[in-house]
Amino acid sequence: MLPFDHGVINTLGEMDQAAARYTSLGFALTPRGYHTLGSINHLAVFGDTYLELLGYAPGERSKRAELWVHPPGLSGLALRPDDAAALHTQMVARGLAVEPLKDFSRPVEVDGATCDAAFRTFQLDRGLIANGRFFFCQHKTPELIWRAADQQHPNGAQNIRAAYIAANNPQVLLDLLAQTPGLSRAGNQIKTAQTTLIIDTPKALALLLGGDRPDLLPDLLTEPMRMVALDITCTALDQVAQVLETAALPYTRAHDAISLTPEVALGLFLRFVPA
Repeated sequence: MLPFDHGVINTLGEMDQAAARYTSLGFALTPRGYHTLGSINHLAVFGDTYLELLGYAPGERSKRAELWVHPPGLSGLALRPDDAAALHTQMVARGLAVEPLKDFSRPVEVDGATCDAAFRTFQLDRGLIANGRFFFCQHKTPELIWRAADQQHPNGAQNIRAAYIAANNPQVLLDLLAQTPGLSRAGNQIKTAQTTLIIDTPKALALLLGGDRPDLLPDLLTEPMRMVALDITCTALDQVAQVLETAALPYTRAHDAISLTPEVALGLFLRFVPA
């Protein structure tokens, strides 16, 4: 099956504040990266997935401007093909609307030497996905991303188990994603090799994620869908709770999960669940 690769949190021009917040949440972030396409990022690298804070440097909103039309919060879900070009060809043959391949890189310092982490990506046609991107990311240099030194987090985070998408008509998105080679559908879920994409109505996800405050679900902003939450596996919930209490950040704990509201996690629900 096709593996899940990473989730993207859109920080727009507020990268410093976002990096400070996610550090206080207990994530060990990589040094700031500078893509050849113009964006900047920090990663929280897990076992075989990662979380990406993505934004633009001061005065550089015009670079990759198509990304900054999306609201702050979860704005991208990426799958990891071994060969992006081959998958692109397969999807075109199935009649799926996809955008052209892109190659880019960013410098990474490893043991005092500068190397280029290189990627080849493409995405589903942006007209099909609102408030974000569903895309495919081939890592040409995975050894520069998944480094043991970057995978130890004070909160004990280990991997991304699930991503949640609110859609006015979930069936449309479920049918679309189920056509992608390497994915399978089970009810309102799309299965990848290790991460589940859960697609449901705003009402259903508001009750699931918001608990007694369903009004906290990120607004669809008049669009038909929006990515709204991630589940992150962790070593122990008590470890997460200790980090959050030390940082004086509010959370709720119920049903074997610790949940952060979009206000705390900067535009999305972030839930920690036992591994």
